[in-house]
Amino acid sequence: MQAGNAQGRRISRIALVISAIGWSVPAFCGAFTVSPVRISLSALRPNSILQITNHNDESVTLQAHVLIWTSDGEKDIYQDSDEVMLNPPLATVGPKQTQYIRLGLRWPNETTQERSYRLVVEEVPHAPKADFQGIQTLLRLVIPIFVAPRVATAPRLSWVAVRTSDNHIKLLVKNLGSAHIQIKSLDLASADAPDAPIHNTQPIYLLPSQQREWIVNDDAIRLARRLAIVAATDTGAFHETVAISSP
Repeated sequence: MQAGNAQGRRISRIALVISAIGWSVPAFCGAFTVSPVRISLSALRPNSILQITNHNDESVTLQAHVLIWTSDGEKDIYQDSDEVMLNPPLATVGPKQTQYIRLGLRWPNETTQERSYRLVVEEVPHAPKADFQGIQTLLRLVIPIFVAPRVATAPRLSWVAVRTSDNHIKLLVKNLGSAHIQIKSLDLASADAPDAPIHNTQPIYLLPSQQREWIVNDDAIRLARRLAIVAATDTGAFHETVAISSP
């Protein structure tokens, strides 16, 4: 590989975790530039290349491995996998150099549902200089990989809003489709009072059959009978109005 970071070397080590959430442009992670930050593979496109550039003045050693990414319906589950091959899995990147990591499918996805993985690239710690005082910062990149089957796939969202016993609103969304979706932002308001304050959330991924939930406790929304949902996703904008049911 070729990339580098030597800012902070020991006493204690801190992992700088960069979880790529689907930007379409290169990500700047401290002294590194990484591209792409999301990888799509298929039977027609079984290979890809990850580019990591080290803008530091020192060499760095990086190691990479792939995890299969599934869900139990709510929580993400990660397990080691050899279904996506890497070359090289370990490399030292010189200062101001660029490293290319090649990825390739061991076999195509023959199911009817998209498969998901995470590519993890980690900086290997090394002994600090004898006179070093400070904190060692270690890079850890987590990049999503999505492998499409031979058949067409698409996400499909189902929303439910329920009033809880403490008069908050629980909003649940489930992906009933066959491909992931990334919700980049989520704005909520009372459909009966559209000028009410909006509630924003952090970007998330929803794998097929996975669900997420939020508790909404904004005063202007809490008394609403219907919830207006505006979501920005990686497949486009989404608008829906959902009736709020009683517990």
